[in-house]
Amino acid sequence: MEALDTFSRTFLPATALAKLSGGTVARHVQILRRCAGNRDAVAVVARCTTRGRRRNVLMLTRGRLVVTSESAVLRRVSLHLNADLHQLADVTWTPEPDRTGIQLGLTAIDGVRENFWVRLGSTAEMWRLDEALRQAFRTPWGVIEPARQTVPHAAVAARPELRLA
Repeated sequence: MEALDTFSRTFLPATALAKLSGGTVARHVQILRRCAGNRDAVAVVARCTTRGRRRNVLMLTRGRLVVTSESAVLRRVSLHLNADLHQLADVTWTPEPDRTGIQLGLTAIDGVRENFWVRLGSTAEMWRLDEALRQAFRTPWGVIEPARQTVPHAAVAARPELRLA
């Protein structure tokens, strides 16, 4: 039995977490694999929509953001966005826990502003995507930050005051 490449090993669990149907995965995987390559690890896969109400699939890897678009009637899949992370500017996102989703906005290298609504199944998935976006766009390249430690308020209040003479 052959070992799976990095893309397959990470893409399949990401689609399972996103609860994408097998048909959707089968239609979009060809284009997503071509854009990411076999050695790129997939961080997040999620369904998203644009203002035109087109159904899209968003894939975030360590180095790329890829969005494929699916036509409503014939379900033809086409490439909507394929960019290295450093080619994207003004990347903003707003988690909305009440609606269980993230509003994502970015400017592509050609100057076109893209806005996506990423609806997720649960708030845990929403925070996972938020963390992946933070890792991709707010940390220096190649630096993986450890999970954030929270300090309880009681521990902060119990610290002795330091005074310099």
